[in-house]
Amino acid sequence: MTERKLIEVLTDVCESVKEDNSGFAWLTHTGHWRTPKVVAVFSREHEKQVAQTNGWDMDFISRVNIATAAIKSKPVGVLFDSEEACKQRSGGDWDVHLSKLDNEH
Repeated sequence: MTERKLIEVLTDVCESVKEDNSGFAWLTHTGHWRTPKVVAVFSREHEKQVAQTNGWDMDFISRVNIATAAIKSKPVGVLFDSEEACKQRSGGDWDVHLSKLDNEH
């Protein structure tokens, strides 16, 4: 298994979750493919908060865990963020923003 397989299974999760109309926009990951940190990104902070309040986050984590288990990968964390937060805290630079998240968690 490789990084490519991780990207494939996470892309499948991403596309299926977009259908929930929760404000979820996209996802990414950092770290090694066997132990990635997955980041779910919403458009706005408010959408993220509503989704987490409604239990959307638990369903998302479950989907990620099922998908990654199929390729013998185990996420070390699943984080939730927003485009809005990236713009405010990192000037819209996702590389900088993700490195800050890695240091915070």
